[in-house]
Amino acid sequence: MGKVKALIVDDSKIMRSAVKRALNQLMLADFEFVEAKNGVEALQQFNNNEIQIVFVDWNMPSMSGLEFAMEVRKLRSSSDVPIVMVTSEKSMDKIDKALSNGGVNEYVTKPYTADKMSKAIGKYFTDEGEISSEAMKAGQNGSKGFFKKILNS
Repeated sequence: MGKVKALIVDDSKIMRSAVKRALNQLMLADFEFVEAKNGVEALQQFNNNEIQIVFVDWNMPSMSGLEFAMEVRKLRSSSDVPIVMVTSEKSMDKIDKALSNGGVNEYVTKPYTADKMSKAIGKYFTDEGEISSEAMKAGQNGSKGFFKKILNS
């Protein structure tokens, strides 16, 4: 199984642990975790590590998860890194903003189950437990807007 470096960003240590636990339960890959308490710290971790997938909360001090995602997408090296928003924010406006303009690939609301997480991120992993660059390319070709996805289905 491939080793995947995942960045977990949440101001709550309990929530960071919950995300790690859910990912380990899925057994999609052999995860190596890097943690950050806010968007500023996460940006430093992203720049200093070879991060392959990001799980980020919306509401955090210093820099929100959305601001972090937008900053990451400005970096050339970030186009093949899936960003998964894991948050309690459930308004359609925020979901659409994150998926349409925020650079977020997937949106998972708290509380979540391992099954819900699997449905959101499973397509980003190969059978060998590595990040699939094909899934990212396919996602970039279509519209990521939440409402547009619903209307087109």
